[in-house]
Amino acid sequence: MAKTDWKKLEQKFQRAHARTGVKLQDWCKQNGISYDTARRHIKLRKNEQESAQKNAQKKEQKTAQNSEHFSDEKSSNDAPCEDDDVSENDEENCADQPETKRKSGKGNPYPVARFVERNTAAVKHRGYSKYLKADALIDDASEMALIDELVFTRARALSVTTTLKRMFADLEKAESVETRVDLYGKILKAEQALDRNIGRIESIERTLSTLDVYAATTPKIIADTTRIKAATAKLKAETDILTSQKQGVTTPMTEIVSTLHDMSHSGRLDGIPEE
Repeated sequence: MAKTDWKKLEQKFQRAHARTGVKLQDWCKQNGISYDTARRHIKLRKNEQESAQKNAQKKEQKTAQNSEHFSDEKSSNDAPCEDDDVSENDEENCADQPETKRKSGKGNPYPVARFVERNTAAVKHRGYSKYLKADALIDDASEMALIDELVFTRARALSVTTTLKRMFADLEKAESVETRVDLYGKILKAEQALDRNIGRIESIERTLSTLDVYAATTPKIIADTTRIKAATAKLKAETDILTSQKQGVTTPMTEIVSTLHDMSHSGRLDGIPEE
């Protein structure tokens, strides 16, 4: 007698249960399997059981909603215009009404994942890319940095150097004058291209060094600016306090003027008696 593969039967029952929500006892009767033996080998996980129940409930609710909707449509279509005072035009309008209800079209005005104003996260291509029909190139270019330009320029310089080596080898093997003249022209252009690449490498190196300096000095500049703003705000606050209290700053000149004002003649010399 062949041995029963309970693992396959368990998988088969789980699929049937997830699809229709059938119970193990009913499923065993349908497939001619002993329920007492099957319940020791076939287990249904709790999550699968809950999902199957939810699916069955959703199907029942959907069927009930469809039946209610169909009955409402049928009753609305079969109901005549019962008002005796209705004019002929109204009767014609009543007869011409559509059979199905029109949807309002109102959705959620406040979605959960709503984009803020001027949010361009969903914009994939813009600017020059809309004129260049090469999406893959634009995607790659957006991921590149200045260091990638430096590496690429150095690779081009090495490629030109390799080409020059082959040109010099061909020049040694050339026999005709026309071939030599042609090679001389190509060698000259290759050397000029190499010079331009070297100049480009130097320019990128200077730019990277400048960016490093900016990155190092930017926090210091921000701190100095913050400190200057704080000192200015403090001085302004102190000036406002002194002005509101009508208090001036005491200096040696103000002390002299105050002493003269306290004298009997307010510091005037015409009141002093002659000797």
